[in-house]
Amino acid sequence: MAAAPTVVVEPAGRVCWDEPVRIAVRGLAPEQPVALRASLRDEKGALFRAHARYRADARGQLDLQRAPALGGSFSGLEPMGLLWALQPDKPFWRLVKRDVQTPFALELEVLDGHEPAGPDGGRVLARAVHERHFMAAGVRRVPVREGRVRATLFLPPEPGPYPGIVDMFGVGGGLLEYRASLLAGKGFAVMALAYYNYDDLPKGMDAMHMEYFEEALNFLRSHPEVKGPGIGLLGHSKGGELGLAVTSFLKGVTAAVIINGSVAAVGGTIYYKDESVPSVSLLRDKVKITKDGIMDVVEGLQSPLVEEKSFIPVERADTSFLFLVGQDDHNWKSEFYANEASKRLQAHGKEKPQIILYPEAGHYIEPPYFPLCRAGMHLLVGANILFGGEPRAHAVAQVDAWKQLQTFFHKHLGGQNWPGPPRRPDPPCQFPARTCGSETARPLPGRLGHPALPVPGWAPRGALATTWAGLGFLGFESGMAAPRVVVEPAGRVCWDEPVRIAVRGLAPEQPVALRASLRDEKGALFRAHARYRADARGQLDLQRAPALGGSFSGLEPMGLLWALQPDKPFWRLVKRDVQTPFALELEVLDGHEPAGPDGGRVLARAVHERHFMAAGVRRVPVREGRVRATLFLPPGQGPFPGIIDIFGVGGGLLEYRASLLAGHGFATLAVAFSNFEDLPKNYNCILVDYFEEAMCYLLQHPQVKGPGIGLLGISLGADICLSMASFLPNISATVSINGSGCSGNIPIQYKQTKIPPLGYDLRRSKMTFSGILDILDIRNDLIGGHKNPSMIPLEKAQGSILFLVGQDDHNWRSELYAQTASERLQAHGKERPQIISYPGTGHYIEPPYFPMCPASLHALVNKAVMWGGESRAHSKAQIDAWEQILSFFRKHLGGTQERTSRL
Repeated sequence: MAAAPTVVVEPAGRVCWDEPVRIAVRGLAPEQPVALRASLRDEKGALFRAHARYRADARGQLDLQRAPALGGSFSGLEPMGLLWALQPDKPFWRLVKRDVQTPFALELEVLDGHEPAGPDGGRVLARAVHERHFMAAGVRRVPVREGRVRATLFLPPEPGPYPGIVDMFGVGGGLLEYRASLLAGKGFAVMALAYYNYDDLPKGMDAMHMEYFEEALNFLRSHPEVKGPGIGLLGHSKGGELGLAVTSFLKGVTAAVIINGSVAAVGGTIYYKDESVPSVSLLRDKVKITKDGIMDVVEGLQSPLVEEKSFIPVERADTSFLFLVGQDDHNWKSEFYANEASKRLQAHGKEKPQIILYPEAGHYIEPPYFPLCRAGMHLLVGANILFGGEPRAHAVAQVDAWKQLQTFFHKHLGGQNWPGPPRRPDPPCQFPARTCGSETARPLPGRLGHPALPVPGWAPRGALATTWAGLGFLGFESGMAAPRVVVEPAGRVCWDEPVRIAVRGLAPEQPVALRASLRDEKGALFRAHARYRADARGQLDLQRAPALGGSFSGLEPMGLLWALQPDKPFWRLVKRDVQTPFALELEVLDGHEPAGPDGGRVLARAVHERHFMAAGVRRVPVREGRVRATLFLPPGQGPFPGIIDIFGVGGGLLEYRASLLAGHGFATLAVAFSNFEDLPKNYNCILVDYFEEAMCYLLQHPQVKGPGIGLLGISLGADICLSMASFLPNISATVSINGSGCSGNIPIQYKQTKIPPLGYDLRRSKMTFSGILDILDIRNDLIGGHKNPSMIPLEKAQGSILFLVGQDDHNWRSELYAQTASERLQAHGKERPQIISYPGTGHYIEPPYFPMCPASLHALVNKAVMWGGESRAHSKAQIDAWEQILSFFRKHLGGTQERTSRL
């Protein structure tokens, strides 16, 4: 008897919240579909939950470092997604750790199948509890009640002295310690400072007196375990605003990190001795209400350029600054504030601050793996407001920002030699510790009408350059070899094969943009781009480095292919001549700003060819009787299992899917049925007799083994395949990709049997906001369900059937049709077919790495129609669907072995 499934979390032992872990499940059945569910309660009892669907590998193992989620709270390769995707059951509730001396307990459950992936239901196969701590082993917590100061000091293990940091949060008030306690585990003495609404401190923030903060600075500087002469300051939101005020009025702050802070006084006056900075005015008429009923206050503050007295005098500061900015911050205009602070500092001859911008990141940039709080209660406003952010991009930003601020403080405060707690190796495919970090800022051209903003870049200088040179890492100034693009494996690569894309010879932690472009055989241009940062050795590996924005974000090794989009609207990427490859041009551009289609200094360029016929595959045109087709034979003498491949309404003869399948050991016949050579240009009836001829040709071929063959079709091609399986013998396996299982717009006929069409009404079509036609509802209803006379008589089929369904298919309701077909089969006592549904997936489920076609011309209506799908989820679905097709045909047709990945 097989062992029961178990959940494994590595490393074992004490793990801090900001540390990545490897989550795996052992003891599942081969390729078993499961759902993983995570839940966590905060100290106030609020429940946070996330879930994702997965499929075990051929050994019955599931490793979230290697297996992409197939839908749920997130999709794709997200090893830590079950943490950052957590969402509260209670609306507008933010996850906050209040008692850092106790861990959060994350419950992980493995549920059987994909359906019960929601918050309730489903048979639990395995369960584990994973504790995530906020104090590393040996970190000391010291409450501070000195004079007026109310704070908590966190000290690293062992006697110091250590670099000191004051940490301040925002408008919520109170004393939040979790960021300070985590930073103490990195070798800093960190004091979490309360400044209102705590103990005997003022309840409101109408007046912020710098003398209080001066007292706090003096306490920290004079502590025997804090080394001087200067200390650091870390502030978020209102804490960032006060941090700018502290550095402007007080001495002794060497380095300050401002996370989404304001350069103007907001909500109260700032005082120091006989000086004051009044608050900017509130523009209540600029506040908007979103369609979800949430207030959007991003335009609700007057500009400090209009009310100049509210501008904090940052030009007085003798401090190095790092601004970390979420470009989707809706609390206020953080990017504008950082830019204005930079201009004011430089206008007064001060050091140019470092600014790092994070696309699609919102206001609450927290330590890694905290879930995004997109909206919540704002105490100053007294209502729920929009804080902004997109969960996945925000999660990537938090990982990077955490590493950036540590690097910045180590540089300006010292302490790099602190060995820290025992270092666990970064799990593979997780955001690596060395992919992030920045030492200087290099200005690049402005974008979107804004003045030039600095983007992080790095080049070793002085003694540090000598140290790096001694290690064999030479910067550009030392004559390092020019950057180059590396694509592995080298040699002939087929379109459905993954590759490793890397860049060598960059400067350590250099910001770059990668741009991909491809022209189809009709000259249409497809393009994609993404921003990255090289690691500490000047290398960039797309299998380890997350994209920081662009056409996609996050860890997407093949994103530059699946994210390709046409310059010409409503254009689908199709390969027409499979005997020639597509040529993908890859360019590396300096910096993050020129990542779009134009501009930017090109550092390196390469051309990567992607073929559609594996080495040794043979292409045989077929003109037998009425049949017009192309047969693709694998290398060798055979015989091979045979498959007939049919596409949809567009007609013609598309060969690329059949040619790729031949590379996996199948003799595949791509069959045309209209608008090709002497075949009819149009058709008013689907004649199954024609396809019977094609089947007979394939079965009689000396290199095709019997007694049965397989069928593969998409859209109308899927319905043709289902008709063949129902009327013809010798069909062992049929795969329907977004088929309907019924006669839709025209009759289907075999000999004397004719299936009447279901019919449609174009008046039920809708026009989207973008001017694209949505035809999802134009078909007439299946009255009577599986008993409707337009249904294909699937109960007559002798072979097995696999339905692959895009749940966002807007061509027709594929998921409903697949379920109805299943009901018909079961009502006649037949085996229940396998149905695999893909969330966020549209109509055109292609072989892996084809870009999603969200809309294009439909031959039936002669207009651009919406096909549905979300790019990233659709891309993951295509990879899984391709593996499902191959596995299904291998199981039911036999005779081939899985092709080994060359990566």
